Amino acid sequence: MVLLPGWATDGRIFEGALPGVIAVTTGPLRPEGFSRRLAAFLDRVSRVPVTIVGWSFGGFLAAEFARNYPDRVRRIVLVGIRREYPEREVEEVLRSLSADPGGCLRGFYTRCFYPSQIPAYRRFRGRLQAAYLREMDGVSLREGLAYLAGARLSGGTLPACPVAVVHGKDDVIAPFAEAEGVARECGHATFHPLPGAAHAAFLADGFRALIADGQGWPSAATGREASGSNGAADG
Repeated sequence: MVLLPGWATDGRIFEGALPGVIAVTTGPLRPEGFSRRLAAFLDRVSRVPVTIVGWSFGGFLAAEFARNYPDRVRRIVLVGIRREYPEREVEEVLRSLSADPGGCLRGFYTRCFYPSQIPAYRRFRGRLQAAYLREMDGVSLREGLAYLAGARLSGGTLPACPVAVVHGKDDVIAPFAEAEGVARECGHATFHPLPGAAHAAFLADGFRALIADGQGWPSAATGREASGSNGAADG
C-alpha cells in the first residue's frame, strides 16, 4: 500500500489512519517526475501490484501514476478529490502564501478539518502543525499549486484499475458533488460518502470502518497488505 498526502503535508499526516500501516516520510510530494520516481521505488520494494491511497493533491498523482504504470497498480483509493482547482482559487492561495505564509497554511489546515473533524484537528494542531509551519518550503508549495492549476480528473481520465472514491460530506475544500460526479462517470469506480467527515476524510472513523468492513478495499485492518514495505511515498 502506498499513501500519497495532500498539498502542504507529508506522509506523517497518515499516522494512525490505517491499522497496520506505518507512515514513512521523506518530505512533501514533488509532482515533477513523480511517477518515474515512484516506479523506481516500487522496483526496489514491491514485487506485486500495489494499492495506492491518494488524498486531494495526492489523488491526482495516484491517478496519473496508475495511468502511466497500469501493471504496477492493483487499485486506487481517491480521498477528497475534485475535478480541477479553478485558476482564480489557485491564484488566491498563491497571493495569500506570498503575503503571509504562516497565516495561509494555518487557514488551509483548519479548513481540512472544518466543520466536523474538530477533535482530529486539535490532534493535528498539537502534533504536526508547528512542524509543518516550520518545514514547508515555499518552492515545493508553489510547485504543488502550479501542478494543481493544470490537474484534471474525470470519469474518462481515471485509470482502468478498480477505483474507489471516498469523500467527506462536510468537505469545504473539494465539493462533494464534484467527487461524486467523477465516480459516477466511470464505469468501474465506486463512490463512498462519509457522513461527519471533512476534507481530511481518511482520518475519520468511518474511513477505517469501510476498510474493516471489506467493501472491496485492501485488507489493511488484517495486515495482509499492510506488512513489509508499506508506507507513504513522498518526494
